[in-house]
Amino acid sequence: MRRPSVVVAAGLAGVLLYPGGEAAAQSAVDFTVSGTSTIRGWSCEVSGTAEVTAGAGDAAPGFGSGVQAVTLTVPVAAFECPDEEMTEHLMEAMRPDEFPEISFVLESYEVTPQGADATGALTILDSTQPVTVPIALTAGAGGVAIEGDVRIDMTTYGVEPPVVMLGMLRVRPQIRIEFSGTVTP
Repeated sequence: MRRPSVVVAAGLAGVLLYPGGEAAAQSAVDFTVSGTSTIRGWSCEVSGTAEVTAGAGDAAPGFGSGVQAVTLTVPVAAFECPDEEMTEHLMEAMRPDEFPEISFVLESYEVTPQGADATGALTILDSTQPVTVPIALTAGAGGVAIEGDVRIDMTTYGVEPPVVMLGMLRVRPQIRIEFSGTVTP
């Protein structure tokens, strides 16, 4: 069940608007990747690391000075699914020994009434594709809460949806990536 590609896209968008100082700071972002198959729905979870450098840019909720750079990294081997067999299928599809991380590098963002639309390069397996992810931003005492949701087609990144049980169970290529976390200086 291949759904990690979506996870990366969503996570990186949330990290892109980090309100920190001049140096890059790291924050954790939690992701849930879900989809459907011919038999049932599925979901897996993972935490990623965001490195954000504040800088000149358009101000957004909680990010008065804008953002200069953002890199989000998700360790493929850290995905957790509800059962061992599902995790095994995911690892077969994602090949963590060959491609240990999914990454997103911010290229630009546009401020919206809800937060921002983050555009960047999402790399899954050996494919890098542009993606835009809408994120909600809420400034608070402990940092900026980020939340987002995006859908992607895993085959765009070269991930082949798993087929098991002699073809009776086929994972559909469309996946949903939901993410949330608090980005702090």
